[in-house]
Formats: sequence, structure tokens, C-alpha cells
Amino acid sequence: MDRKTKFKAGCGLLAVFGTGFLAGGVALFLFLVRIIPLSEGWRDEESKEFVTDHLSNQLDLSDAQIEQVRPLIHSALDERYERRKAYVTEDIALTGEALGKILPILTDTQKEKAKQVFLRWKRGKERFTGTGEP
Repeated sequence: MDRKTKFKAGCGLLAVFGTGFLAGGVALFLFLVRIIPLSEGWRDEESKEFVTDHLSNQLDLSDAQIEQVRPLIHSALDERYERRKAYVTEDIALTGEALGKILPILTDTQKEKAKQVFLRWKRGKERFTGTGEP
């Protein structure tokens, strides 16, 4: 095989794997940005309808059945959100109390680092309480 043929084969192989990698990256991005927020949103109507549509497709529900189960699904999602909100609020408080007990043992540098880690963790959890950034 001459060098030109090897070069073309290498470029073709790179193009195929590059396209696959790019397609996978786009799919992952869409999944993370669009699908997960819809399935984990709970609070907004779009998320509730997403879950309702998903269940109706999985169970092959008729239109009459969908109308009967829609309020039940929405109610369950509202309750689920409230329970998660209460749990996360208590989790943040408990972790904050534990940190307060740990801080006297740490050096000043470690205290600052521990506070930063706790605040970053807390911001991530607050999305479930409605007090943090979405």
C-alpha cells in the first residue's frame, strides 16, 4: 500500500470515529440539558406532561385513561417534590450542624476550604428546595 492510500484510509477512519464522537457528544448534551430536567423537574407543567406522556406511551393508555390518570400523576409529582424538598432542607441543616462541630478541629486554611466545599454542595442541593439557582 502506498502512502497516499494509507493517508486516505486514515482520514476516512478519523472521519468515521470523529462523526460518531460528535454525534455522541450532541446526544449526551441534549440528554443532560433537555431530557433530565423534564423528567426531574416536577414543578412545572411541561415536566408533568412529559412524565404523563411517557407513562401513557409505556402503558399504551387510551385518551379516556389518560384523562383519568393525569390528575393522579400530577398530584403524585407534586407530593414527590414536596417530600424531596423537606428531605433536602433537613439534609442541608444536618450537614451544616456537622460542619459546625468539625470546624473547631481544623486549621484556618482547612476551615475556609471546608466552608467553600459546603457552600458549593449546598448550592447544588438547593435546586430541590426552590431557594437555589435552577
